[in-house]
Amino acid sequence: GYLIGGRHSHLDCAGYSLDQKVERPPEPEELVDRLVEEERWRCVLNSLVVCLFARGIYRPEVVSRALSPLGLELGPDDLREVGRSTYAERMRLKLEMGFDPSSLRVPERVLETPTPHGAISREYVERAISRFSALLREEIAGEGG
Repeated sequence: GYLIGGRHSHLDCAGYSLDQKVERPPEPEELVDRLVEEERWRCVLNSLVVCLFARGIYRPEVVSRALSPLGLELGPDDLREVGRSTYAERMRLKLEMGFDPSSLRVPERVLETPTPHGAISREYVERAISRFSALLREEIAGEGG
């Protein structure tokens, strides 16, 4: 999560939360997809200045209903699209400013320190980075960039 988060922070994609919920690690590609999906939704919540400790109650349906009295008629799918678009713009800006996903390197201590699910292999991390790079290209292309 730290490697691919928009700010390389636990505040972006909550990899730690996913670790706590799964009984076995997902395939690296699925992991990246889930982390990016979480970060997209966090783009919406952060835009609304929601406390991320309470993020579990702010599901798309709840946020949609909360915005309605303000005259903002955004359904859950509309909100997800706002998150996707915001995420894509953030990533486009990062790339313009010199971020290169192929230069991501995992610290050795991550590979040496056991997790509740066992050791993390270099191949697992490399597959995850490869999926992240492909996702970024898709996101940016989808935004016309």
